[in-house]
Order: sequence, then C-alpha cells, then structure tokens
Amino acid sequence: MKKLLLLLVLMIGVLAACGGGNEDEADTGEDSNEVEGSEGGTISFSTWANEGEAAYVGMERFKEIVEEETGGNYTVDLFPGNQLGSTAEQMEQVKMGSIELMSSGDPGMIEIEMLSLPYLMESNEHWANVLESDIGDEWNETLKEDQGIINIGTLPRGPRVISSNTEINEPADMQGLKFRTPERDYYVQTFEALGASPTPIDFGELYSALETGIVDGQENPLETIVAGGFMEVQSDVSLTNHMYKPAFITVNDEFFEGLTEEEQQIFRDASQEANEVASEQLQSEEEQMMSDLEEQEVTITEPNVDAFKEATQSVRDNLGTDTWGEERYNRIVEMGQEDLNE
Repeated sequence: MKKLLLLLVLMIGVLAACGGGNEDEADTGEDSNEVEGSEGGTISFSTWANEGEAAYVGMERFKEIVEEETGGNYTVDLFPGNQLGSTAEQMEQVKMGSIELMSSGDPGMIEIEMLSLPYLMESNEHWANVLESDIGDEWNETLKEDQGIINIGTLPRGPRVISSNTEINEPADMQGLKFRTPERDYYVQTFEALGASPTPIDFGELYSALETGIVDGQENPLETIVAGGFMEVQSDVSLTNHMYKPAFITVNDEFFEGLTEEEQQIFRDASQEANEVASEQLQSEEEQMMSDLEEQEVTITEPNVDAFKEATQSVRDNLGTDTWGEERYNRIVEMGQEDLNE
C-alpha cells in the first residue's frame, strides 16, 4: 500500500512538471506570434493654421492615415491656431518631446529657410526637389544631431504676392513706397532691391498699419491676405510670386526613432498625402479667392516677373553664396529651376 501511494505521488509530480513545461512553452509561443511594434498611444500635432485652411485639411488627412494604417495603435490629436503657443514655443516643445509633431513655416535651420530667397524656387514642388535630395538628407541629419528634430514633409502655401493702393507692374512702381516685411534679412534686402522702403511690423499690427497709412503695402500669400481682411484697406494685388515658402512637418526625432520602420514609412506616406490633399484645396481656394476679389473690384495685375527677378539677382547671389558656398548655391539654383516634368 505504501508503495502504491509513493507511486501515485511520483506520477502526480511528473504530471505537474510536464504541465508546467507546457505552460512555459505556451507562453513563449504566444509571445513569438506577436507583431513587434512601438508602444503606441496619443500624439500631439500642433500648427499655426486654423480649421478649414488648406494646411489644416492636409493635417486632418495625415491623422486619418496614421490612425488607420497603424490599426489604431496611434491616435493623433490636432491643435490648430497656435493653441499650444507661438511657433517658437511649439518648436521648443517638439525638441523636448512634450509634443511630437508640429507644422509651421520654421524649418529649424537657416540653411533650409534661405531656400525662400526671391525667385530661387519656382514652386512648392521645387522645394521638395531640394529637400528630398542628398542635400536635404544632410540638413535633416544636422537637425537630428543638433536639435533632436527632423522634417518629414511639407504642406503647401501659396506664393507670396504684393498688396498695395497703387497698381504695380514693375519695380519702378514701388519706388519710395513703404512695405511691411517680416524681420528677416532676405525679406528686407529683397524689397530694398525692388526700390521700396521695407518696414518691419508685427503681423498682428499690420491691418491697422495699412488702414492708417503707416505702410503703403505688404506681401504675403494670397490666402493670408484674404484671411487677414487686408483688401478692405488695399485696392490692388500684384501677382509677383516673388517667394515660395511651404510649411514644414517637424517631428521629435526620439519619438520617430521609437517607431518601427513600417510605422516610420506610414508617417512619411501620410505626410506626402497630406501635402497632396492640401495642394488640391489650395488651388481650388486660390481660384475662388481671385474670383471674389474681382467681384470686390480689387485690381489684380500679373506683371512680367523678369524685371523683378533681375532686380533681386544680387540678393540671391550674395545671401545664397554666404549661406551655402558658391558650389552648393549654384547646384540649388539649378534644382530650384529644374524641369520636373521630364
């Protein structure tokens, strides 16, 4: 009887051991079937743009794609209208990682911003032509190393044009006029070269400055001019298209590196589609804005820009060479005017 009981105890022990072994194997097998990925969660995407603006519509498409393609692993919260602070404040938050992404006109380094030199880039697509090259890759690497951020795409903005109370067809028409410009050397030097008197004024004070005659005119993308109501106190628009400057989709690099390669590609693809969606809306909006301005009896001129290009040649050459060196500047000039349809 004792032998029988001992045998039963030994059998139970063996079965328990086998059961434990199977449980461990089952756990290992379950882990091996999981798809390795990032932790996921909610990410913040902030911007200056307001709801309804083309750039914001592009961001909404970005949100849809990321949430769908990551299977809900990530939720994207959008913060329009500088809700999270000024552009500079948002940039600092992205660098610190308190927000993951932002969209703004600040690319993070002067070498990129100077692509805004007058008549250097022929279109938003030419910006992409440079940013997606080995030069753009080098700049992104510098941003990553120095500031902990990278740019993964752009959102389009319209070319910068001039509004005034004088019809402007050539640079001579700008002689002696006071134009509000942002406080950047390339803006100031551009309007000096065109014969105007550049007057830096905070954007928030611009409407009043135009209304009271402190300045005679200003320059901005058409969508900004209309949204700001500037044509209530201005009579003319000249489509000089003197600068292109898109918005940049900037991401915290530590966050981005924490994504899987597949997720990183989803974010990049989402940025590209956001650009395409925003471009379509921007084109539609521009056509409507032009029609609305004509109905308001705003005089719209399309000057021959060759004279404007010639007048600002020294600005491009001097600041471009100072920024990048002669060899790289010449290469950027070629890329900025390249036939992209070939």
